[in-house]
Amino acid sequence: MIVELYYREKVHNSTTIAAIATPLIPSAIGIIRVSGPNTVDIIAQLFKETSVTHRKMVTQKAYDNDQNILDECCYTYYKAPHSYTGEDVLEIFCHGSVYILKQFIQIITSHPDCQLAKNGEFTQRAFLNGKIPLSKAESILDIIESNSEASHNIALNQYTGQVYQTISTCREALMNMLQQVEASLEFPDDVGNIKSHDALTQSSKIIDQLTPVITASDYGALIKKGLTYLIIGEPNVGKSSILNALSGESRSIVSDTAGTTRDYIDLCIEYKGILITLIDTAGIRETESTIEKMGIEKIKELSRSADGYILINDATNQTEFNWPSFLDKNKPIITVINKIDQKKPRPEESMIQTSCQTGEGLRALKNALVSTFIDPSQYDPNHMLCNFRQISALNQAFSLIKSAHNHIQSNTTLDIVCIDLREAIDNLSDIMGDTFTEELLDGIFSKFCIGK
Repeated sequence: MIVELYYREKVHNSTTIAAIATPLIPSAIGIIRVSGPNTVDIIAQLFKETSVTHRKMVTQKAYDNDQNILDECCYTYYKAPHSYTGEDVLEIFCHGSVYILKQFIQIITSHPDCQLAKNGEFTQRAFLNGKIPLSKAESILDIIESNSEASHNIALNQYTGQVYQTISTCREALMNMLQQVEASLEFPDDVGNIKSHDALTQSSKIIDQLTPVITASDYGALIKKGLTYLIIGEPNVGKSSILNALSGESRSIVSDTAGTTRDYIDLCIEYKGILITLIDTAGIRETESTIEKMGIEKIKELSRSADGYILINDATNQTEFNWPSFLDKNKPIITVINKIDQKKPRPEESMIQTSCQTGEGLRALKNALVSTFIDPSQYDPNHMLCNFRQISALNQAFSLIKSAHNHIQSNTTLDIVCIDLREAIDNLSDIMGDTFTEELLDGIFSKFCIGK
């Protein structure tokens, strides 16, 4: 397509780019990346090397523009097209001094045809130079952003492309369907009408192939985002003790004084590969304390973004929790009876009984935090997407395929079926990265860090 040709020529004639690829903090090692047609000149400028060897790690002194030694470091040169971006690439491994890293970048970008890289520009050039498909480029971002074992596994499976094979197969089947439908419209005398039974069989097969991907991707999106629970309850029922016990560290102040937690404390735990954010809130009650009122106001904000609630009750004083209007009772609620070491309540299947002193019930509570939303045994990571843009495109395609199926079943005019099939193919092509626009690319790669 025209846009693709424009981009490929633009990248081919582009300037050289450079960036620091590691966090700008003091560390043992810092990494700088350079990509573009002036890479060899920059190596000569920095290291006084008149010849370079592809993929060979070299230890050498680096010099500033005044010919003073800046650092002794290692570098590797990758000759185009055998590099990450498909261009000449230089990777420098120097001491992780903030001063040294800034000096390297200043020297490199002093070259008249070199500039600082934009967010994700190295990976964008890799895509535009045909080194990786767009789906793989987005998977790289998902790997970088993975914050738990499960989200890492999903992103890694996306990177290896197993789920995209299913999507590609379904797209090819849709294209065959579209060709048959269009042929029957354009050449009815030669081709004849499509056979409804065969078309319905084809569309049903595609729907069956995509259904597990749709279902699993709902799980994948949740895994990537993680789960957030608001711990609520009357003052002094043990909310802070529960938080400390679940996290294994003392983050909340535990006291017999009601309303000890004046604001909110949040922390993350990982359980069964899932990242779970727990938010310990101030006790909700009528109060004249200005500080406590501010904490309660914050709960109102947090309740809107929380996935569910952990409602803590006190086994020694089971006062019924007075639900404030701003808490959404339609969200999942895990009810806990705490302090059972002090008083054993009657068993209730719908409640989890815990003791922060003995640890009883804490594993059951952790299991409930995951199982309330997720049953990992129901899903196959090989059929899972976690990228929100791709999931949206997949859901649109799936809806259009089902629409085409229903139109064929009800003998609707084939023009409508063609429209549904074309749009479904376009959405699947968006996932695969076969069609793209400047706006789409800018939106994707702007999410990357500089240096990637």
